[in-house]
Amino acid sequence: MKLTKRQGTYLGLATAALLLVTLFVGIGINQSLFSASGFVSQYLSALSRHDAASALSMPGVADKLPEGADRALLRGSAMGELSNIQITKVSGTDAKTTVTASYLVGGEKATGTFTLKRIGTMLGLFESWAFAELPVATAKVSVWHDASFDVGKSGLIDLRSTTSGKESTVWGGTGTYLLFAPGNYVFDHTSTWLTAKKVVVNIASPGDTEEVVVDVEANTAFNKRVQKEVDDFLDSCVKQRVLQPTGCNFGYQTGNRIVGEPSWEVAEYPTIDVVPGESAWAVNNAVAKLRITGEVQSLYDGTISPLDEIVDAVFNITITIRSDGSLAIVLS
Repeated sequence: MKLTKRQGTYLGLATAALLLVTLFVGIGINQSLFSASGFVSQYLSALSRHDAASALSMPGVADKLPEGADRALLRGSAMGELSNIQITKVSGTDAKTTVTASYLVGGEKATGTFTLKRIGTMLGLFESWAFAELPVATAKVSVWHDASFDVGKSGLIDLRSTTSGKESTVWGGTGTYLLFAPGNYVFDHTSTWLTAKKVVVNIASPGDTEEVVVDVEANTAFNKRVQKEVDDFLDSCVKQRVLQPTGCNFGYQTGNRIVGEPSWEVAEYPTIDVVPGESAWAVNNAVAKLRITGEVQSLYDGTISPLDEIVDAVFNITITIRSDGSLAIVLS
């Protein structure tokens, strides 16, 4: 079909308009998604979603991690709150562009600067970028009195299962780990018998370094379990109607003669406080009060007098946590 001159003019104008629209849309997309600021925004958005895979896939991240660097904490479950992301400044050249952003890290205001380089253009229009400097931080994590720690919602991480912490022992050690930056990380320990106070680390900017100590302690359940063991032990001992109960860490001595059988009772159970020892858990110098009653006959004149005295039982206890999670409790 042959177009009239007027129709050809309209078609030409429509085509030109479409090209202009396409150009402006392309420029807008380039500025919002494919610019240096858009590149950093995508990275920060991935971190805010706890999307470790997307963050690692961006040019200049996983492909530039140092050989042998411990990546055990580069996981979404380790991340905390990152919000209110805003790009505040972009400067530099294609070879080195810096992008500054502000955000809330764990609810606290922070800013960070990211260094990029332009690596090409897609379709002759859209810019391609990569991180020129790794957008990560480093944390040296020391665990005392156990080999495991939690970070975020990661569940227990055993130092000995990680590259940098493999020399650790059941009683503790240290590992050095990479962390996405920025980021909010909460370190602690929660298990059947153990706990640790939370250590909050807010990484503001790439390149930051932090030292974290996870001081693992016996929890309430641990103390109650050992308390019950000691209480049951004493309850068993006082059933013996002798001066020196067999297998027990207390007794009574006299230079006279006991008439009949003495009776024992627990006057005061010891207060158990499980603390770290040199290489195992311990209870140090916990004191119980035992009451002995009965009658004593003097060997000098044969008189009989009542016996009613309090004696101490001192407990020093060693406890280890077996591999199956049960406790090995040794009383002394």
